[in-house]
Amino acid sequence: MEMIPGVTSIDNSKASLKTAATDSMGKDDFLKLLIAQLSAQDPLDPMGAQDFSAQLAQFSGLEQMTNVNSNLEILQKLDEALQNTSSVNLIGKTVESQGNTLNHKANTSETLSYSLESDADSVQIDIFDSTGNQIDIVKLGSQTQGKNKALWDGADKQGNALPAGTYSYAVKAENSDGVPIQVDTFSSGLVSDVVFGEDQTYAIVNGKEIAMSTIKRVSMNQ
Repeated sequence: MEMIPGVTSIDNSKASLKTAATDSMGKDDFLKLLIAQLSAQDPLDPMGAQDFSAQLAQFSGLEQMTNVNSNLEILQKLDEALQNTSSVNLIGKTVESQGNTLNHKANTSETLSYSLESDADSVQIDIFDSTGNQIDIVKLGSQTQGKNKALWDGADKQGNALPAGTYSYAVKAENSDGVPIQVDTFSSGLVSDVVFGEDQTYAIVNGKEIAMSTIKRVSMNQ
């Protein structure tokens, strides 16, 4: 077919390949492509109204998706800001999370928290100092399934009061047949700092980083 002067034909195959090779196309790119297609169309065989409406519908859908993505990004940033503000408010408060450390205060007793998978016939709690040495043992009788607490007097095996510092504990539990029972321990301490990582936020408790998602309880510092 003889071309009309001033009208340049478009190789649709090349345009399709170029579009397919692009990872993503924004609404501005889509609109420029549509205008170029209309400007270069054959006046003797123009685009039908149905095809034109279909392309406008695609453009409208693309614009709506772009707006939705922008709104989602705004909401995500707002949610992150709210979480950061909430995390900072934990500084100076006592939190409880899964773990086995405790920040002992001199001349005070400490509450040790743990959870049993099933009823136990006997429970033993070993207390360790910061270097990993066993300094005391707390033996208990039968305990029920679920969350339990034990009191440690803050002294060693000889009854000598221990200095303030970070200590840890391990809980061993057995049923009436002498079979070990699964135990989860919980540590508590004062939040001294909050660290914002790339993937999640951490609270500094007893000198260690703990993920905010692992915190089970928050209380005012007494």
